[in-house]
Amino acid sequence: MNIYKIVKKIDKPAEIYFVQGHSSIIELSDEKIESIEDASIEGLGLRIIDRGGLGFGYTSDIGLIDKTIEEASLNARYATRDKYNLLPQKAPSYPRVNIYDESLKKVSLKEKIEKIKKTSRAALEYDKRIRKVYKAAYHDTIYRVNILNSEGLEVSYSATSCSISLMAIAQERRESQSGSEFDIQRFYEKLKIEEVGRRAAQKALSLLGAKRIKTQRIPILLDSLVGSSFLGLIVSALSAEAVQRKRSLFRNKLDKRIGAQELNIIDDGTLEEGLGSAPCDDEGVPTSRKILIEKGMLRGYLYNTYAAAKEKKESTGNGMRGSFKSLPGIGATNLFISPGRRSKGELIKGMRRGLYVTETLGMHTADPISGDFSIGVNGLWIERGEVTYPVCGVTMGGNLMELLNSIEEVGDDLRFAGNIGSPSIHLSGMMISGHSFHSGSPSPE
Repeated sequence: MNIYKIVKKIDKPAEIYFVQGHSSIIELSDEKIESIEDASIEGLGLRIIDRGGLGFGYTSDIGLIDKTIEEASLNARYATRDKYNLLPQKAPSYPRVNIYDESLKKVSLKEKIEKIKKTSRAALEYDKRIRKVYKAAYHDTIYRVNILNSEGLEVSYSATSCSISLMAIAQERRESQSGSEFDIQRFYEKLKIEEVGRRAAQKALSLLGAKRIKTQRIPILLDSLVGSSFLGLIVSALSAEAVQRKRSLFRNKLDKRIGAQELNIIDDGTLEEGLGSAPCDDEGVPTSRKILIEKGMLRGYLYNTYAAAKEKKESTGNGMRGSFKSLPGIGATNLFISPGRRSKGELIKGMRRGLYVTETLGMHTADPISGDFSIGVNGLWIERGEVTYPVCGVTMGGNLMELLNSIEEVGDDLRFAGNIGSPSIHLSGMMISGHSFHSGSPSPE
């Protein structure tokens, strides 16, 4: 059935979100192919509004669309009435984004397997102490999205993504350490195949011979990926829905200082080749570039159509779905901390002493509402501007507001972990709780 005819069959405000695609996953373990998955994706989500009541249904079989319409209509009929349940209007135009790799569908399975083996070899050949590659994986997706509603909105686009990841194991004497790396790109030829293997090996090797440190408050340098993890924690706090429900760390802080002057956070759905880039959000609202935090001052929140209607505002193009099986909530497009001017190496040289945090453990335990966190960290000790020895098995604790206000400087090395990006971040001081490292290495204290 032509999906454009479905909306016309419904005599109430309605919206269709339809996605089709194909994905492949290849996993390697101990240099042997562990699994190959090849799957097609197709699904349709349907919203119907009946006198303010919202009904939703979905199906992965378009042949069952009449049943889905019936289900969504019934849900809408008996749902609680809410005047803010609205569908977005047709947009006059949409931004152009470069997110589709036409050549990806021509890449053979054999070539993909060779790519992942090349990544594995790069790790193993980096240093004789790299004893094995525990797991390597390749994943790609080609998909097309169609969104249309009874308000006359019709928009569609195609996109691709591909990624490669690897975990290397380093061993010296009786000690072993692991290091993981990845790369995600919109375009297949831009995957950093060998670099991923080498970086994973470097991470594993850097932690060999780890020592312990005492509990203390010290300057911290967050690796760019660690910075991205912390930034991911505040996405929910930037959601207008969380603010309206009084569940945001940034409630009642609009146009107030929430971080250091060096902190600038942007959400940009038009970013070139961004993993979160698209001409529109999952409601069909055009994406845009938005400054959310400017020189430490909170300048705005993220809105979908529903949250915007409650405040008589326009959606910011941040209506996001987990899949065709879910309603659009609020999420980031490409959310990132604007980079500074100095390199990570220069930031290290400028530190008299401190900890360069390269890895976190238990980030999911942090509370995004209160901002409190206590997480395990691994890293490298800095003394007189030089990296001296690895540190493992310690805890860093504090509050997200404290962390944002303690930013001294950000580096020029902006890197994205999916659609969240950060450069290296120099913090003036955070509390570190020391614990004995499992290898029993001697203390430097």
